[in-house]
Amino acid sequence: MKRLILFALITVVVFTASSMVQAQRRDHLTDEEIELVRDVQEVDKRMEIFVKAIERRLWVIEGKEKLTEEQLKRIEKDDDKWGPLPEGTKVQLLSDIEKILNEAIDKLEDVYDREPKNALVPYALYVIADYSESLIPKLQALAENNEDIRELGLLESAANHCQNILEARANVPRPTKKRPKKKRTR
Repeated sequence: MKRLILFALITVVVFTASSMVQAQRRDHLTDEEIELVRDVQEVDKRMEIFVKAIERRLWVIEGKEKLTEEQLKRIEKDDDKWGPLPEGTKVQLLSDIEKILNEAIDKLEDVYDREPKNALVPYALYVIADYSESLIPKLQALAENNEDIRELGLLESAANHCQNILEARANVPRPTKKRPKKKRTR
């Protein structure tokens, strides 16, 4: 009888601890951002969402007091569509940025693997690559005088993702035509 009670108690503790760990996990995109990604199936438009999601995290890291008037107006205007700015510690927000870049790379690779002739892939690559080019100096500025090993590791990983994106872009000519429209089916 004692063994049965002990077993039941251990089982309850294990399940409680595992559910607490699950509750502490954090998604790298907000619920609104997840919905935007889910609603947009075109890979280049998804890259635009990823770019804005990263920018939103940088705004939080830098602090609202350092934002321009234009950025503040954009945040207010986008609140209905994008929801409130993401919350979290600096480490969590940097982790989000690293994971968003990783997801962008994965999505591009998935689309290319499934449809190598997809005309939107070069557009998508240039959306994320052009942004990555401007993101690297921001990541370097955040790493400057930073002594937190976790933050430095995340910044380095994010910068490596940006570098990989830029290397991929070097192998693909910039699209010269306008982005092809999605074909509508009736």
